[in-house]
Amino acid sequence: MFVGKLSLLEDKIDAMLQMQLVDLARMFTKRKELEVEAAFHADYEETSARLTVSQFWRDYPPVDKAAGMKSDVYLRGIGSAWYTGADAVKSYLHSCQSASLPKLANSIFALCEDMRLERICRARRPGTARVFAHRHRILRVYFHHKLRTHISKGELADAVLLLVYGWFTGLEWHTGLEDAGTGLSGRLAQLYPIFEQIEEAEHTAEVAACCEAMMDSLSYWLDRDATAAYFWMQPCSGVEEPLPAGYKGELKRAKRLANDDVLPEQEGERRHQSGQERMPTWHRESSDRSPGLLRFELERGSRTAAQGSAPREGDAADQALAIAQGRSVRAKRTGAASGERREGAAVPAAAGHGEGAVAAYATATWLAPEPPTAAQEAGYRRLSERAAPLAKPLQRAIRRTLEQKRIAPHGDRLFGRLDKRLTRAVTQEMPRLFYKKRAPVPQLDAAFALLVDCSASMYDKMDETKLGLVLFHETLRALRIPHEIVGFWEDADRVTEQEAPNLFQVAVDFGSSLASGSGAALLQLEPQQDNRDGFAIRRMTERLLRRTERQRILMVFSDGEPSAANYNDVGILDTYEAVLHARRQGIEVISIFLANGVVHETERIAMRNMYGRSSIVVPNVEDLAEQLVPILRKLLLKSIF
Repeated sequence: MFVGKLSLLEDKIDAMLQMQLVDLARMFTKRKELEVEAAFHADYEETSARLTVSQFWRDYPPVDKAAGMKSDVYLRGIGSAWYTGADAVKSYLHSCQSASLPKLANSIFALCEDMRLERICRARRPGTARVFAHRHRILRVYFHHKLRTHISKGELADAVLLLVYGWFTGLEWHTGLEDAGTGLSGRLAQLYPIFEQIEEAEHTAEVAACCEAMMDSLSYWLDRDATAAYFWMQPCSGVEEPLPAGYKGELKRAKRLANDDVLPEQEGERRHQSGQERMPTWHRESSDRSPGLLRFELERGSRTAAQGSAPREGDAADQALAIAQGRSVRAKRTGAASGERREGAAVPAAAGHGEGAVAAYATATWLAPEPPTAAQEAGYRRLSERAAPLAKPLQRAIRRTLEQKRIAPHGDRLFGRLDKRLTRAVTQEMPRLFYKKRAPVPQLDAAFALLVDCSASMYDKMDETKLGLVLFHETLRALRIPHEIVGFWEDADRVTEQEAPNLFQVAVDFGSSLASGSGAALLQLEPQQDNRDGFAIRRMTERLLRRTERQRILMVFSDGEPSAANYNDVGILDTYEAVLHARRQGIEVISIFLANGVVHETERIAMRNMYGRSSIVVPNVEDLAEQLVPILRKLLLKSIF
């Protein structure tokens, strides 16, 4: 359902909610390749493997928005994907083209089918009742206002649709509106038997027949069609083989074969016809086409003319005992499927688009820093002098904290180990009878990795970004904290359908980060082309996981959303998944957003959707160094305690 106008502001996706919707949709439909998108109306398209949720919920508060979109997923994933008949939908919509009120006919059919599907959802999964109740509370308030508006304007067709919705959901909107609505409630009372038939309908075709009878009655006294499409049925909705509403079995889909080839027919092999023998299924894991004793549910193999779903006559060559291979133990027989054939099988992502789909053809190339030139070394000295007034006080504060923690008293504490001097329990009103065992000298046990966006949009921010990087490098080097600084970009000129080369320029690596004069290579980072943030974060996560430090921190310097080939629509979600994966591995991910003076709310929302609350916005890139000082101080102090 969609009501209202599209917002003129740039639409920003809520990454967490999107992942939840994708997980729910794929779980309910049993289709791992299903995509979830936002559209004017909620719909399920089996042929294109697409489920859409209504944009009507987009501007509601987060709780209402989540409940509304989840209810759309329930209706389409549990209902339409299994119980809506595509043939009945096409037949009814074809008849609507010649109807006198085509828009109302479509809307009433969509509403009645949704009511049937909601009944199925509540029966199969009682936990969805709470979400549907939340959905109807929102729609009740909205539709009550719209009902009065339609009646005052004389738009009786729209009012009839809303009154029908009120009957199905148990609302009494028509109270006090009989006179203004020319007796709508009385006219609709004649249709109550049809409504009751719809509530008991088993198939979509029965709903369509009831809607046709309803439209025959309404067309006598409605002279104008509906103006708003509160509910809508698309021609491609439904499935070819729908289940009845009373179906109680498990919802299962036949697994598709891994390959899509067909073996040529051999001599004597023919397609099954009535009265002919049914042959057993053959697959490429077998050495020949001889019939076997056992039959399995196949996931790989080639389609043939042989039939494998029927019993067959026994054969003298059948073995009395057969050896079958499961997944737990590798067979030693050459005739069994070897484990080598399972290697390299693609595992679909658990949620969202996942790295398997988005970065399937992205490649990583790591570039070592070149020897710095004299000009680069001179430029680095100038940046070091600019950063020194900020770096040195920070270094002194960290060292002072370390010293205070080292010499802090370990006795007279309120908790800890019990002291031997227990007379204070009698002589003092508030005795401190415990002490703390002397701990080793505190040290900074942390490793930092800094990712720098080297896309073309950084051309006016790179100089100040380098100053911030010098501040980080000099501070961490003085405190003997290993760190790595890497710039990343995607070479758009070399992107093809088979490969998307991503380059990683290592300016400072972990091995040489503590050496004197190792920072001059930072000046080799320059703006390049595109940026694929999710892919870069995953690669840096792999490098940080090799470190043994207790605290591992990944900081991303960027000026906005990721932008790369076939990445614009899913970049935010892919980046969020990469950040979420890194945090689950114990890596703290922080984003530094570099703006151009004015930070739009849409930009803040986009960064929050990718990095959560660990997103720091720097409105003026000239103030980057000053704003990095408290961030670095907090992270370093956190690594001490």
